[in-house]
Amino acid sequence: MTDDPDAPVMIISADGHAVGRMRDYRPYIDPDWREEFDRFCDYFDQVGSYSHEPTNLLTRLDKEDVEWWDEHMLASGELDAVWNGELRLKQMDKDGITAEVVIPDFGQPFELGTPLHLAKEGLPKRTPEQVAVGNRAYNRWLIDFCSIAPERYAPMAAVSFGDVDQAITEIRRAHTDGAKGIMLPFFPEGSPAFDPRYDPIWRTLSELGLPANTHISISGASDRPIQSHAPVPHPGVLTPIFGKESFFNCHQVLPHLIWGGVLEKHPDLQVVITEQGTDWLIFMLASADYTYEGSYLRRDLREVIKLKPSEYFRRQCWTGSSLLSTAEVAARHEIGVERFTFGVDYPHHEGTWWGGNGTRDYLRATFGEVQVPLDETRRMLGGNAAKLWGFDVDKLATIATRIGPTPSEILTPPTEDLFPRGDVHKPLGVGVG
Repeated sequence: MTDDPDAPVMIISADGHAVGRMRDYRPYIDPDWREEFDRFCDYFDQVGSYSHEPTNLLTRLDKEDVEWWDEHMLASGELDAVWNGELRLKQMDKDGITAEVVIPDFGQPFELGTPLHLAKEGLPKRTPEQVAVGNRAYNRWLIDFCSIAPERYAPMAAVSFGDVDQAITEIRRAHTDGAKGIMLPFFPEGSPAFDPRYDPIWRTLSELGLPANTHISISGASDRPIQSHAPVPHPGVLTPIFGKESFFNCHQVLPHLIWGGVLEKHPDLQVVITEQGTDWLIFMLASADYTYEGSYLRRDLREVIKLKPSEYFRRQCWTGSSLLSTAEVAARHEIGVERFTFGVDYPHHEGTWWGGNGTRDYLRATFGEVQVPLDETRRMLGGNAAKLWGFDVDKLATIATRIGPTPSEILTPPTEDLFPRGDVHKPLGVGVG
């Protein structure tokens, strides 16, 4: 990273989503599945939706907010960059984002929408066979999406762990094609992340140097459906009641990996905790360390893990921090400056990328408000991500110089409240959502 204090800041977003229009996946679908996929596409046209569309947004947002979004973002084509790599580069340039970790979104092959939407509408989930076929097709599509500028994109492959041999084959194929990591799935309750049968997968990821990403609504310690179709007193409380279940489920993957001995057995495995808050890590790790050192629990648990839980975190875990609050930025040393990466969360409504000056304003409201030193800012916004996902900073330097925000643009404290709603003002310890 540059030592020039006036040089633009290289921002590498750890959380950007891409998904294809459903029928665009057809060339990537295994040939013997295409007839079934054609029938599914007709069904998707009737009831399916993407996470950034009104059908899904109405479960969380006021009607007038959704109408504004529909008129100003969807109708204008602003969101077409979710499935068009060239438009995505233009959107990133406008927002000052040098490079991006590209994560799957809802609307993959054979997928009708978000888990909350499926539960609310009583729509079917994908079968295990459809997941496997859909993952292969999506990963091929994603590599093509990113191929326009491979130095600026780090694609994350979608992988099911249901068939271990099949998972390893797909991981190796995706890696050969250009994937820089994978997304962890929902684990069956009878076969959690620490099940020894997954050890060959963890070894493969370690061998290839591919980080394993957890992400809200994509990963979890249980694959039980969210029971959000149960009666609630008002539609507005649907997400507060049932959304918390998703976050808890996703948070539980990390304790399973730590206490289950996965990180002990696979010391080179790197795990990224994306879009599920970061403040909970402070309290979870403090509690886990006390359990390890000061509680009355059995001492022979040290036969499974040799280090304090926080030591595994510092050695092998990272935060894909979207969306950061000012309080979390202030607590960055408790969480670990050296483990922070920053996410923009395109194309989602809660992301930093839209409105006003987009991510520049969001960073002023958080990093600028807290007065984060420039050297820490450069690490948290780009340097850590480059190290973790293997971005070539020399290739990205020219792009960052051209489009990146200057330090004063993002580190000057705001003179007005730039984000009266959203995550900016969220206190520590209140959870997410």
